[in-house]
Amino acid sequence: MKQEGLRYFTDTHLTALGLLIFFVFFVGVLIWVYRKHSKELYQHLEQIPLKGE
Repeated sequence: MKQEGLRYFTDTHLTALGLLIFFVFFVGVLIWVYRKHSKELYQHLEQIPLKGE
């Protein structure tokens, strides 16, 4: 099973491209999380469970 899974990772260009895509996605998520005015949204979201009944 392991050999079958690793069989597709023999092309170094595709592996490097995949790594680059996931790294760019990771940096994009970090930028999205720490963007300006996100603190207000997170403070609003943390109060939602406390509101209600």
